[in-house]
Amino acid sequence: PHRDLLLANHKFPGAYVIKVFGPAQLDFREGTHAACVRALTAARVRFSERSSKGGNKICITAMLEAEDVDEVIAAYERLYEVPGLSLIL
Repeated sequence: PHRDLLLANHKFPGAYVIKVFGPAQLDFREGTHAACVRALTAARVRFSERSSKGGNKICITAMLEAEDVDEVIAAYERLYEVPGLSLIL
């Protein structure tokens, strides 16, 4: 997302949610977690998961406690590099 759009719609520091969709595989889960933790810290990111009916796809929700907009942008940039990524919301 564009920096100005993020700043217009969110207050920082504060919570920011990113939903990431991809294959229900360990490397996708680990890559998603590592990308967010590298952008912030493990203490400021929480994750939850939801599987598709068939169990072959997952949605990982990353709840970030971002200090500023740059951390959110860094998380998105790292997430786009995760192999298997289908969609980010």
